[in-house]
Amino acid sequence: MIKKWKEILMVIVGSMMMGASIDLFVQADFGLDPLSLFQAGLGRVLHLSLGTTSQVLMISIIILLFFIDRKRIGIGSILNSVLVGAFIKWFSPVICTGEGTAAGRLLCLLAGLILLGVGIGTYVAAGLGEAGMDAMMMYLSGKLKKNVNVTRITIDILLSITGFLLGGKLGGATVVSMLVNGYMIQFTIELIGRFRRNKDVIEMGGQ
Repeated sequence: MIKKWKEILMVIVGSMMMGASIDLFVQADFGLDPLSLFQAGLGRVLHLSLGTTSQVLMISIIILLFFIDRKRIGIGSILNSVLVGAFIKWFSPVICTGEGTAAGRLLCLLAGLILLGVGIGTYVAAGLGEAGMDAMMMYLSGKLKKNVNVTRITIDILLSITGFLLGGKLGGATVVSMLVNGYMIQFTIELIGRFRRNKDVIEMGGQ
């Protein structure tokens, strides 16, 4: 039970980092990350806020995955689907001020890039299920036998093109995120995995 609560906490923390990162991208104003670009374009068409569009899209993909690979769905899928959109709304009044110097905007972009990749990697590494595009990323990665970074870059390219066509704001941050996001996700998943394996070895050695 304690271990399960630790994993749930990982999902919550990872979702919080993801929500904050999206608002940081908005504040930086160099363009959104690929998924947020797609959500912004979709929200523009559906006349919904970014946070609400995120929740609708994530839940819709979970329903789709229920029919094609339901073993990827868990409590982490539900929590992340709801929490990321909620955290976007929660952080938005504080982060999205529309003010700031060029240096400040660059810092927001850097923080957004780091928090996005680490946030996704953290909640995925919890092993309680993935939500939305992350579940699709892990599903396709396994099916195509490709590592996470290659699969994520491919998905991000498709999301960026579609989001732009729907009216989302494409910018330099979109391209940078597209190139580094997959690597950061895979690095975080592997780092947490090594940490947990080493911890298990130490605990077994102490018994």
